[in-house]
Amino acid sequence: MKIPLLTAAILLTTACTTPPPTKTHIYKPDGNKQCEPATASLADSTRQLTNAGIEVHSAHCATQTGMAVITVCGAPTLGIHLHQINSADLQEALTLGYEDASKLSDQSNGTGYEITACPAPD
Repeated sequence: MKIPLLTAAILLTTACTTPPPTKTHIYKPDGNKQCEPATASLADSTRQLTNAGIEVHSAHCATQTGMAVITVCGAPTLGIHLHQINSADLQEALTLGYEDASKLSDQSNGTGYEITACPAPD
């Protein structure tokens, strides 16, 4: 089957000019507690997303900044699992309990997040 030259040129041009998908960062509290061994891993969080059909481009442990927490054994930490995904998958990630990481950064009140080393499991 022959494809007319103009049709082939249009198909080639379309394939070359399709922009890559936009990406966004999402996060979920890591669920770890002060004075207790880490219970949730970054790998588990990533697996939850990929099992739901969400492509994860990068994954990091991070800590929320500019916030205070009570310092007592058993209280939650400010640790989060941070993932970069395609923006088109944001709604699906929200249904899994993740949040848009852009909501963490607010210069007016000094909050944000920073990438950290993941806690070592016991």
